[in-house]
Amino acid sequence: MKKKFLKIVIIMIMLVLTCATIVNALSFTATMETNTTTVAESTEFTVTVKVSNLDVGSNGINSLSGYLKYDKDVFESISESSIEGINSWNCTYASDTGRITLTKTTFVKSEESVFNVTLKTKADVSGKEGIVQFTNIMASNSETDISAQDISTTITVGTGDGNSANTANTANKANTASNGSIVPIISNTSNNTSNNNTVNNVENTNNEISSFVNTTNTIEEDIPYTGVEDGIAFLIICIVILAIVFYIKIEKINKEIK
Repeated sequence: MKKKFLKIVIIMIMLVLTCATIVNALSFTATMETNTTTVAESTEFTVTVKVSNLDVGSNGINSLSGYLKYDKDVFESISESSIEGINSWNCTYASDTGRITLTKTTFVKSEESVFNVTLKTKADVSGKEGIVQFTNIMASNSETDISAQDISTTITVGTGDGNSANTANTANKANTASNGSIVPIISNTSNNTSNNNTVNNVENTNNEISSFVNTTNTIEEDIPYTGVEDGIAFLIICIVILAIVFYIKIEKINKEIK
């Protein structure tokens, strides 16, 4: 009995090592790009997700999936029409979970843009930052599932021209004295503004920043990560079944030899 159990254990270990070697040998990189990281209020912008460094076997990949997450206090809600597959990638979006699923009739073996996401900043959120993420990324070469690291980009909501830093510089230049000295000013503050109003403005700003930090933490938790655990459980079951099958065959061969 002990010998039989030992044989099963050895077979299972060999299968696990074989599967682990295959999985570790396959990899790819996902990246998220945007034309600018500073966007004006009530303005649309596009984020592009690409794949590169594809070490995914001889076939290449023909499917990609993951979860799209974004700060809903900074960006307007999106729908399936906000996501567009490119380079012949077909895209579906589940708004209740944020899951994006993409498929392609041909295999991809080299760097390629996969899909665009169009988002829009909300009004009255100037100075805030919003994070856009694509997580739990998984691709397939029709034989094996291959994972990639989570990706994200941070968008800062600027003023009307989309660049708050340039606006500040322009204001300083406009208030430069003729002799080249800088005249200190307080932007958008009238001469009759009291110190109490200034303190209130600072407190309101601090409250907004605190609210944003809490919102970001909420985003990290609102979408459940599923699929990887199921895949591991399925792999273990398959290994056990294969081990039993191999053991039965080995025992039959041993009986025939005897």
